[in-house]
Amino acid sequence: MRLITSTHTAQSRPALAPTRRFGWLPAGLLVLLPVLVFFGVWQYYAVNVPKWDDHALRGFLHNLSLESTFSGKIYQFFQQHNEHRIVFDRVVTYLDYRVFGTLSYTHLMLVGNLSLVGLLILFGQMLRRSGSALWDQSLWYAAPVAFLLFNLSHWENMFWGMAALQNFTVVLWVLWSLYLLAYTNRLYAAILLATLATLTSGNGLTVWPIGLVLLLHQHFFPKTSPRPVPRKSLWLWLLGGVVVMGLYFVGYQKPDGNPPARGPVTDFLKGFLAFTGSVAEAIPFRSAFQNSLLLGAVMTLLTVGLLVLIALKQLRRERLTAADYFFAGSSAFLLGTAIVVAWSRVGFGLDLLITSRYKLYSCTLLALLYAYVCLNVNRSVRPFVGLAGLLGGAALAWLSYLSFLDETIGLRHWLLTNQQFNWTYTTNRPVARVDSVTARYTKPAPAFYDTLLPTIFGPAWIGPARPGLAWTGPAETTKSIVTITKTATGFQIDNESAEPLSLRDKATFIVARSAQRTHLFPVRQQQHTAWQARFWPGWLFKNGFRTTIFATDLDAGTYQLLLLTVSGEPGKTVLVDTRQTITLAKKADPTFKQNW
Repeated sequence: MRLITSTHTAQSRPALAPTRRFGWLPAGLLVLLPVLVFFGVWQYYAVNVPKWDDHALRGFLHNLSLESTFSGKIYQFFQQHNEHRIVFDRVVTYLDYRVFGTLSYTHLMLVGNLSLVGLLILFGQMLRRSGSALWDQSLWYAAPVAFLLFNLSHWENMFWGMAALQNFTVVLWVLWSLYLLAYTNRLYAAILLATLATLTSGNGLTVWPIGLVLLLHQHFFPKTSPRPVPRKSLWLWLLGGVVVMGLYFVGYQKPDGNPPARGPVTDFLKGFLAFTGSVAEAIPFRSAFQNSLLLGAVMTLLTVGLLVLIALKQLRRERLTAADYFFAGSSAFLLGTAIVVAWSRVGFGLDLLITSRYKLYSCTLLALLYAYVCLNVNRSVRPFVGLAGLLGGAALAWLSYLSFLDETIGLRHWLLTNQQFNWTYTTNRPVARVDSVTARYTKPAPAFYDTLLPTIFGPAWIGPARPGLAWTGPAETTKSIVTITKTATGFQIDNESAEPLSLRDKATFIVARSAQRTHLFPVRQQQHTAWQARFWPGWLFKNGFRTTIFATDLDAGTYQLLLLTVSGEPGKTVLVDTRQTITLAKKADPTFKQNW
C-alpha cells in the first residue's frame, strides 16, 4: 500500500454542495443508526443499581461530607483507588449529587457512554480534515467507525457507572489530546486533556511520553512534519507531564490483587494478541478466544506494518501528514495498554483478557486501522475499503447484539436481585431495610418485584415430585423440576422445562428461603446456537435454565428452593416449591478483597 500525502488544506477544501452525488442526509442517518440502537438498548436495560466499585463513589460522597477542611476535601477527590486516581469519576459523581440531590448511577453510565460519541467525532474529523478526496464523502466513510464503536460488545462498561466513566472516557481524553498535537497548535488544550486522562485511569499516564515523542519529532524534523513545533512547546509539555505524573505518585501505594505468577511468555503473547483482537469474541463460531487471538495477530501485524511504512517515509525525507502522527500516537497508546494489561492480568487466566471491559481498545484500534487505510489507499480503491468496512462493522455490531444479549439481560437481573433485593430485604418479611448512608445518597431502582412482594414472601404452590406426574395446579408448577449439583463455589441449579418469557424482566427467578430470610437470584436461560436462532435475538432462548448460587451470597442455614415465574400480567406470577433444599454449613469468606 502506497502512503499518499494530500496537498489540500482546511481552507482550500471545496464547499459541500447539495448536488453532490452522495447526499449528507442518508449518510448522516447511516452514522446515527448504530448510535441510536446503542443508546436505545442501554435505556431499555440500564438500572440505577451500583455494581462493585460503584459503592466506592457513594462512599466518596460520604467521606467528603465528613471532611471539615478544604485540604481534606481535595484529598478525597485525589485519593488513590486501586492503581488509579479517579478524580474525573468523583467530580462527575459530586456534580450529579449536587445538581439532582441524589446519586444516579445511570447518569454516570450516560456520561461515560457519551464518550463514544466524542470518539466518533474525532474519527469523523480525521476523515474530514484529510483533503478534498474525502471531504464530500466523510460521513459515508465514518459509518463503519460508528458500527465498530457502538455495539453490545461493551455490555459491561455501558451498564456500569464507574466503568463507563473510567474505561470509555480515558480513551477519549488520550486520543483527543494526541489529535490536537497532530492536527493543531492547541498545546494548552492538549495538556489539559492529557491531565484529564491521567486523572481518569492509570493508563492515561502513557499520553505524556507518547505526546513527547510526537512533539520531539515535529521539532527536530520540521521539513518532514506538517507544522513546526517551537522549543517552548516541548518544555511546556515536558513540564506538564513531570508535574502531573509527579503529583500522581505522591503517596502512591502499590495495590494488592494482581497475581504474582504470570505464567510462560507464550501466555503473555497469547493474552496480548487476544486482548487486541477481542472484538472477535462476538463471532459465534469456533472458540471465542481463538477468534480473538487470530484477529489480534492480524491487527497487530497490520499496525506494525503501517508504522514501518511511516518510518520509511521519514527515511526518504517525505513529508508526514497529521494523520501519520495521529495514527502512530494512538496505536502506541492502544497497543501499549494491551501490553500492560496482558502483563499484569494474564495470571488471572487468558479468558479474562477478552472480557467486555477491555473491548473498547480492540474496537478503537480496528476503527483507527480502517480510517487510516481509507486515507492512504488509492482513490479508486477507497470505495471498496469503505464498503468492506461498512459490511464488516455492521456484521460485528449485529453479532454483538446476538452474542451478548444474554450477558446484558443477566447483568440487569443480577443487579436487581443480588445487588438490590438481597441487600434491601434481609428478613422473611417484605420490609425494606437500608443503611443511613445509602438512604442519604441513593434511591432504590424501580424493579419488577416491587408489586410482587406478597407473592415472593407468601406461600408457594407445591410442584410435582417428578416429571410426568398428573397435576391440576398452574401450568408453571409442572415445570419446576430442578437438579442441584454441589460445586466448589456453591450450588449449580439446572432446569429443562422453564420457558423463555421475554427479553427483559418476564422471566424465571429462584427464591431461596431459610428460617431467617429470603433471597432472590437470577437464572440464565438456555440458548440456541446462532444458526438455530437464524441470527435473530428474539429466537435466541429456549426452554430450561442454569444458574449458580454462590456460597458467598448466603448465610449458614438450610434454604428451601422455589421458582418465581414472572409473567408481567397482574395476578399471573406464580411461586412454586421445587421440593428441594440446599444447606450451607457456614458462611463462606469473600473470594476477593473488596475496595469499597
